[in-house]
Amino acid sequence: MNKLGSLLTTCVLCIISLPGLAQDEDIFGISKKAKNRKSESSLGNAFRSIQEMFSFEISSGVGLYEATTEFYKENGQRYPITQYQNVEYGLFPLPDTLSLRSMGWVAPSLEAGVRLNLFNIITLGGGYGMERGVLAPLQGAGYEVAFNGSSYRLNSYYASAGLILFDANRRSFFLKRKYNKYIGGVNQDLSLRMERELNQRLDQNYPWRIAIEGKVGQASIKSQEILVPKAYLPTLQLASGQFTYGAAIRLEYDLSEYASIFLKGEVELRSLVNGNKALYPFPLDQRQVGIKAGISMRMPGTKMCKIQGCGVVMKHMHNNVEYRGSSIFNLQNRKVGQW
Repeated sequence: MNKLGSLLTTCVLCIISLPGLAQDEDIFGISKKAKNRKSESSLGNAFRSIQEMFSFEISSGVGLYEATTEFYKENGQRYPITQYQNVEYGLFPLPDTLSLRSMGWVAPSLEAGVRLNLFNIITLGGGYGMERGVLAPLQGAGYEVAFNGSSYRLNSYYASAGLILFDANRRSFFLKRKYNKYIGGVNQDLSLRMERELNQRLDQNYPWRIAIEGKVGQASIKSQEILVPKAYLPTLQLASGQFTYGAAIRLEYDLSEYASIFLKGEVELRSLVNGNKALYPFPLDQRQVGIKAGISMRMPGTKMCKIQGCGVVMKHMHNNVEYRGSSIFNLQNRKVGQW
């Protein structure tokens, strides 16, 4: 965790130095232009500027896990290992090393958290996750440990960091790069036509965003109802001193400046232990892949206009203070075709 904190601190310091390096082409979304005031007081303006950097999100999905473990011949007799294949040929002796694996579905898998957006480059966040699953039999080489019917619930707290790979700001940057070779050239007709086309594409609303994320967390597991004898009860717990690790790719679509929906595919790694007191504890390495869909709501830094008789539906000014004229679920500066 200390290494992770140091890495995040270094990233933030590097990002803070970017405004001094950024030129007119704003690939990172860091604008040098003066921002409109969001409050009449300086303290209120600073608070609202920070407030709009935070967003809350909730997501739900399903996952598929694979759990693996190994038993050695000298301790394999301590567990309820049974032969489920080739039974008609009699009981085969256990091999020196018995590798077992199990696969099963996790549903539902839920997450709720908060995210901090830094200059539309890096996101930092944290939250709470919950999932339910059923531990299927561990099988391999014709043997199994029958945990079938034993369900569990996993609760976790996590911290995350993400990198935005592509969004409207990057799109504008690459469009300018693409058209600059035609604008200002010898052919004036082509130059004017390309400049008009560039301006039209820059004015378009681009709602897509692609990001990658990593997360680290601490989990707790509780076994639920069992459908097998007591001796087979798997009392799952996280391995001592271990964390859960995950990585995800996220595709996000903006409904407005403040609301968006997203879809992400993720991979998560855990080191679990079967801690049943009736059995000698043995490790379970679990790898899980899943997909989640959710909604994200960014906190509005601009207040809703409540001036009597003001019918402006876009962002506008009153006494040098910026106000919203629409719900956070609507685009604030809508263009033709977006009403």
